[in-house]
Amino acid sequence: MKFQAVIFDMDGVLIDSEPFWKQAGIDVFDQIGIAVSQQEMQALTGMPAAGIIKTVYQRYQQMPVPVEEMVKRMNDCAISMILENKPLMPNVPETLEKLTALGCKLAVASASPRYLLEQITERCGIARYFQYLSSATELDYNKPHPQVYLHAAHQLEIDPQACLGIEDSVLGMTAVKAASMHCAVIPARMERNDPRWSLADYKLEQLTQIPELFA
Repeated sequence: MKFQAVIFDMDGVLIDSEPFWKQAGIDVFDQIGIAVSQQEMQALTGMPAAGIIKTVYQRYQQMPVPVEEMVKRMNDCAISMILENKPLMPNVPETLEKLTALGCKLAVASASPRYLLEQITERCGIARYFQYLSSATELDYNKPHPQVYLHAAHQLEIDPQACLGIEDSVLGMTAVKAASMHCAVIPARMERNDPRWSLADYKLEQLTQIPELFA
């Protein structure tokens, strides 16, 4: 088999959650008097909540609420919207079913907290496909560090070089490649021409193309 495991990012790959994270950032910053734009939040895509908050605080030279409290506010706001909307990406169950039929082990490697990973996979009916959910919030480092991907591979008992990581952000792609894994990216349409995607092994347009990589 070409790959023994496929490890998915969650936000932007399995669920269309990025708009909710962006809106959550705008909302919680607005509540403390910092007007952050959609464009600013777009530029921070793929960065964990703490990194977003620190970046915005530094940019605006303000820190009216401690970072840890803002992380909680942003997570709570985004997670509430995500769980309410259950924004599963197109063709997710079909793709996971095909990969499972190929005998491939599946995992998630995400910057999101575990309770979100567990709840969204359960509510969207895809939890049964995954052997492990790896949350960077439980580890020492977050993306672009490779730890969350290496941890997932270790839990699956698969050599990282036999794993395929699926990402939609440059930060995530960097984490996959740093873990010595093959990487397939599915960029948002407006970002498809970013030259940095050349670091990836495969650039796809949709999830349904992933099983084709096993041919």
